[in-house]
Amino acid sequence: MSRKDWSIGPLHTSLPGPMHMVLKLHGEIIDACQVETGFLHRGLEKQCELHSWHAALFYADHLDPEGAVFSELVLCLAVEEIAGIMVPERAQSIRLVLVELGRISSHLAFMARMARSVGSETIVHYVLRDRERILDLFELLTGARVSLNFLRYGGVKGDVTDGFIERVLDVCDLIRFRMKEYNDIFTFNAIFLKRTLGVAPLSVELIEQAGITGPNARASGVREDSRKGSPLYQALEFDIPSGKSEDFFAQGWRGLLARTSKGCVGDVHDRFLVRLREMTQSIEILRQLVAQMPLGVYQNTSIHIDRNYPIPPGESYQRMESARGRLGCHVVSDGQNFPGRIQFSTPTRASLWALPQLVRGIRIEDLPVVLASLDLSIAEADR
Repeated sequence: MSRKDWSIGPLHTSLPGPMHMVLKLHGEIIDACQVETGFLHRGLEKQCELHSWHAALFYADHLDPEGAVFSELVLCLAVEEIAGIMVPERAQSIRLVLVELGRISSHLAFMARMARSVGSETIVHYVLRDRERILDLFELLTGARVSLNFLRYGGVKGDVTDGFIERVLDVCDLIRFRMKEYNDIFTFNAIFLKRTLGVAPLSVELIEQAGITGPNARASGVREDSRKGSPLYQALEFDIPSGKSEDFFAQGWRGLLARTSKGCVGDVHDRFLVRLREMTQSIEILRQLVAQMPLGVYQNTSIHIDRNYPIPPGESYQRMESARGRLGCHVVSDGQNFPGRIQFSTPTRASLWALPQLVRGIRIEDLPVVLASLDLSIAEADR
């Protein structure tokens, strides 16, 4: 059978963003893969260093278009540690409400991409319809739907608006109710199972080599979540969903089509299921946050970081669990009115590093499904 090279990108409908892939094919099987990125490079970190501390939050807001609040929060945590800025409890709760809403919103967008990758247009309209309800909440509180720019060093820009808490609970009830629809229409659909079961399993060895975190790692049984042990989440109770393929082996298509007979497969379907379960846990976290919302101020009134506000010399590294995995931020201050150095460590970069090994041996028609299952954000990789 002949072997040939096939080039995809840098712009293609099956790709998650501007990237270039060169595939070596043996018939319809991928023998090797080369991944090239850099087509979307924006110099975001350098722009942060050329502007004031306050302006750095505006640039961090654009690190990942679908998860603006995650990059805002991790930068705030690093700067607040250097400057010794205390954050009021009410502001902490408002931040976490936005974070968990952002997690659900990102996972719903992931579901829409997964549906498109297998040609299921029905579920696309279902999940985007529900995601609009979350974007409405963002607009109600921050005035924006995507690039929120609502967090500030020492707190948040404003207090919760009238009716916001009630609408958060309404959205939680709605998404929890919709879960049955998602499962009936898509999750356990026979065609979707055939396209995802046993496809591109992610091994624990590859996870450790590449440094993969987040849902992609948890789908293979690596139960690590930066929220556990974090002071921000210490008063909240929630579980860490992980891939449990062995629980489904005796059930229908799972038992018929799975390629392994025990353990956590970590295949495409597991990566989908983990994110579905994480939305349920985020709903429980939101309900706890709303019930425990403390009174008080939403901003540390002892500071006022404007264009000329200097941060004391120091260095800090903070991390948090974004919707795609562990997001880190390294900040260096030399005592001036602008950052000395800001660096982000993004989860997508590790997944891109592992991609050539992950797709080796799969069929070419499964490539869009595998790419969608990894939930890649080229914007945060080419920062």
